[in-house]
Amino acid sequence: MNEALRRSLYADHGVNMLVRNMFQRDYELVPEYDQNLGFRYVEAEQFMVGPVTEAIYLIRKLYEAGVFLKKYRDKAIACPTCLSPVITVRYLCVSCGSSNIEKEQKLEHACGFSGTEKEFTVQGEWNCPKCGKTTGKEELREINVHFRCTNCQSEFEKPTWMHYCKKCKFNFTLNEASFIDVYSYVLSEEAKRELEQGLISTNPIIEVFERNGFTVTSPGSLKGKTGGVHSFDILCRGSLGGKNSVLGVDLAYVTDPLDLSHVSTLMGKILDSGLDHGILVVTPTLDRAGKNLAELYDIELVEAETSQAAAE
Repeated sequence: MNEALRRSLYADHGVNMLVRNMFQRDYELVPEYDQNLGFRYVEAEQFMVGPVTEAIYLIRKLYEAGVFLKKYRDKAIACPTCLSPVITVRYLCVSCGSSNIEKEQKLEHACGFSGTEKEFTVQGEWNCPKCGKTTGKEELREINVHFRCTNCQSEFEKPTWMHYCKKCKFNFTLNEASFIDVYSYVLSEEAKRELEQGLISTNPIIEVFERNGFTVTSPGSLKGKTGGVHSFDILCRGSLGGKNSVLGVDLAYVTDPLDLSHVSTLMGKILDSGLDHGILVVTPTLDRAGKNLAELYDIELVEAETSQAAAE
């Protein structure tokens, strides 16, 4: 695995939560097709901040870092000019190329006359134009379907068709189309081993709280005073110092010890949610400024090389 890239990715809180969640629930990221956005990974998006493209970018980086493995799912048609998979099919008149076409059902009467529904109805009454007999639709036999162009009035058995790119508005044939492979993603065995060893796993820390009688939710969430919902890696409810308390724990994989964002983010969530106690587990360490900020906001800081060591 690309260790430098992997460590920088683990420093992203959303990536950190996604990887741990995949490990704990043992699932793969399966693409879903959105007619406006193309292929997206909804399971990953819930952990990411930003547009859909941000989740796709980080998934690709996790693959490059060796954290994810690809699994082939499908082959998709893409636009040859912009490579967008957001494609529709347009059915066109074989004579003038207009998309203003109508599908008509051909019907046949017992006398041998065949025509469309319009030809058999006059002022709402069903009559055969050839023999003049009054009839009902149930007495007519459906024989085939044909198409009529409203633009040039041409009739034909099958329309021609073109692919249409909704992104760049380009029309193209099947021969001109590009093809892209669509993948799902799973954790690599190397990534699983790291998680089992407790590099960024919540399991060892959860066990500590459960052994001490706390009810644990991971991940957990609390609604804030401002109406927003705050997510915590671990949310614990139980008795602390003889008082029923709610504790929130966040895990931070830090590549830059000077980065104070993990402390300030947890502080904001504590203030808005009314959390009784906040704990920040940092792997591996924070600079003195980070430690001072955590102390200022009464956040308990636990520093360790792995979450297993933090639990101990």
